Amino acid sequence: MHDRIAPAVLLLPILCSIAGLTAQDVVAPVAPKHPNLVVRGFANAETERPAVTADELIVRFRSIVDPEVLREVCAIVGIEHADRGLDGSFEVLRVPADQVEVWLAWLDAQPEIELVERNPFCHTTVAPNDPYYAPYQWNFLNRGALSNGRVSNNGVQAEAAWPTSTGSGVVVAVVDTGVAYENYSTFAIAPDLVGRTFVSPYNAITGTTHANDDNSHGTHVAGTIGQVTNNGLGVAGLAHNCSIMPVKVLNSAGSGSHAQIANGINWAANNGAKVINMSLGGSTGSTTLQNAVDYAWSRGVVICAATGNTGRSGVSYPARYTNCIAVGATRFDGNRAGYSTWGTGIDVVAPGGDTSVDQNGDGYGDGILQQTFASGTPTAFSYYFFQGTSMATPHVAAIAALVRAYRPTYTNTQTRSAIETSCVDRGSAGYDTRYGYGLVDAATALTR
Repeated sequence: MHDRIAPAVLLLPILCSIAGLTAQDVVAPVAPKHPNLVVRGFANAETERPAVTADELIVRFRSIVDPEVLREVCAIVGIEHADRGLDGSFEVLRVPADQVEVWLAWLDAQPEIELVERNPFCHTTVAPNDPYYAPYQWNFLNRGALSNGRVSNNGVQAEAAWPTSTGSGVVVAVVDTGVAYENYSTFAIAPDLVGRTFVSPYNAITGTTHANDDNSHGTHVAGTIGQVTNNGLGVAGLAHNCSIMPVKVLNSAGSGSHAQIANGINWAANNGAKVINMSLGGSTGSTTLQNAVDYAWSRGVVICAATGNTGRSGVSYPARYTNCIAVGATRFDGNRAGYSTWGTGIDVVAPGGDTSVDQNGDGYGDGILQQTFASGTPTAFSYYFFQGTSMATPHVAAIAALVRAYRPTYTNTQTRSAIETSCVDRGSAGYDTRYGYGLVDAATALTR
């Protein structure tokens, strides 16, 4: 056990290290006058449950301190000794909420302090009551959770993220084959999407505001992002309180021109989308498509796009553009799916499934399960296991929605950074061209 030490030989010298101060003069550090100073997660209003306490820091001194003496010294400088670890292993200091960042940086620079960090929260994690969630949606599970009795370590940590954010207030544009979002003409809303908020639909093929899905692909993608959750029906969605903007740019065969896709991107950027999901791609780029991506980025939109399903090197367009997050696909075991396109420009990977194997032993190929319809019959809904980088990409778009809901002042650059810096490393150590920065982690992204 370390010896107790008095404040005169520890905390006061630290706090008096500003030249000319005496013990009686000690004051809290002053936040610098900088127009770009942002106290992330504290000074700005949060829309959902916080990930960290607003005003507490955990501090580990290199020597054990007397808690009574520490309380006295803290009172001198206008902070509070709030708690301590067993056997004095750490101390918890409560500081003014608008000075957390300043105290954090200042204490971290003191040689007598071994560690200083924010004091994060944990929340209860409760699985949704959607009946197909627990047995089949391995792609959302926390590390260590069981999928049909098999440990799943390669889901996106959805349950750990949901107590903090569910995407409320964020509009995600699904730029795809359309979405089964309304009862119109020969189309019907998917039963498991009833109750989801849909905004500003657009059909870039017909130039109308009816973006109905006549293929089935876009509805499946939209479900991964925002399927209605805790409704006792079917499956869950990752950002299940976001709003979906259906934008149809691909026809019933799943094809669309760059002009149509560019129009869809521009529509989304001009009509309030904070995130764009593009589970589409091609081998050829164009200035028109890149200009649309760059325009949406300039409007603050986070853009997620699929790397492609060639199984070879050579990321597809638009994912290859710098202002897109390029998303590859993984299987239940966390390895890259064999079809997933890789190479220079890939940014992250997410579960895309592999229906050729049943690694969790649930009796089905390990695809991504969502509700959609049989191709060509947009009123006959069921639950389908799909695979592809198309299925991986909406996981990333949904995580972007979770981050933007929880951090409403974050730019698209900050949101992208939160996603990429929180990934679980896969493949070679650090960034590599098969997994990018790694497998996305929704819960950790919310702490960035």
